[in-house]
Amino acid sequence: MAFQFHEHDFERIGRALGTVPKRQDHVVRYEVTNEELGQTINLEISIDVEFPGELKGEISGHIVTAETVSGQLHLVGCTGLVAEEEFQEVIFYAKGDNVVNALIVQATAWCQLYANYDRRLLDMDYTKMPRQISNSVISFLMAEGALEGFTFDDEDENPA
Repeated sequence: MAFQFHEHDFERIGRALGTVPKRQDHVVRYEVTNEELGQTINLEISIDVEFPGELKGEISGHIVTAETVSGQLHLVGCTGLVAEEEFQEVIFYAKGDNVVNALIVQATAWCQLYANYDRRLLDMDYTKMPRQISNSVISFLMAEGALEGFTFDDEDENPA
């Protein structure tokens, strides 16, 4: 079954990021501010977006956007999330046939985008990986362990 956002997901995201969701039609927005550093992230989750033509139904209709003063990050085809109140972060991910993409948003108004990670990297010893990717693989592995029974390889979900 394809991933769907539910109201409790929006509440969990808000708790993890220390902010309140603001809903308007098929868009849920959060403002994550770090006054000490003078940073703000405007997080926007667009749900049930219809893609045209043959992409309709092939790509999940959820788009997550993190906008900062210096850039805009988009995760198209979000297939799931992990909201970790303890770590004050939310990991949105999109699984494809052999790749994983993730957008991580933290309550400290920091965000990261990991794109096009071959799933086989998740099965390798991260201590033997190039340092440029080992931290992100650790983040993926933490997300995998955050929820009991959760894996990036759920076969019930449609590929992103």
